[in-house]
Amino acid sequence: MDTKSPALLVVLIETGQLRWFVAAIDLEGQATPLLRSEIGDLGKYWGLNLDEQLLFLRHRLCGVLQRGCDRLWARNLKACQFIFLFEEPLPEPTGQLTAAIAEHFLQWLLNPPVVVYTGTAAGSLQHIAGAIAAPLQELLCAHLDALLAARADESAWELSLCKGAG
Repeated sequence: MDTKSPALLVVLIETGQLRWFVAAIDLEGQATPLLRSEIGDLGKYWGLNLDEQLLFLRHRLCGVLQRGCDRLWARNLKACQFIFLFEEPLPEPTGQLTAAIAEHFLQWLLNPPVVVYTGTAAGSLQHIAGAIAAPLQELLCAHLDALLAARADESAWELSLCKGAG
């Protein structure tokens, strides 16, 4: 019998710093910072062709989801929705990388479902791909600005070191 409570698993991509944060928002409205990477963690895609960039970022961000789910499980929670929020599209010459990553997750993350946005505040979200039920969208928007502000306090987040993952 599954007694885990559902929660949103939110991955915040700080595009300018090329780092990520993972947080949880349970259905009661409790938002919890979980993990963060070092600045530049996602920067290894620079200088690669588009296919190699996608390969690296898919692998890295899937690992981020796995570590986030592990942290949820330890808190007696389970993801009912994956949410990716990029501050802005990832910098690269074609302008296609962020949309291509979103499309990959849309095809591969079915249960729980995924939604991908760009934006810097709850009121500025631009939908890229995926779907989210209206009550979960409202829950996200109610707590997103606080989670974005919490990034400034690095001690609130467990540092996750990627062990040479590429």
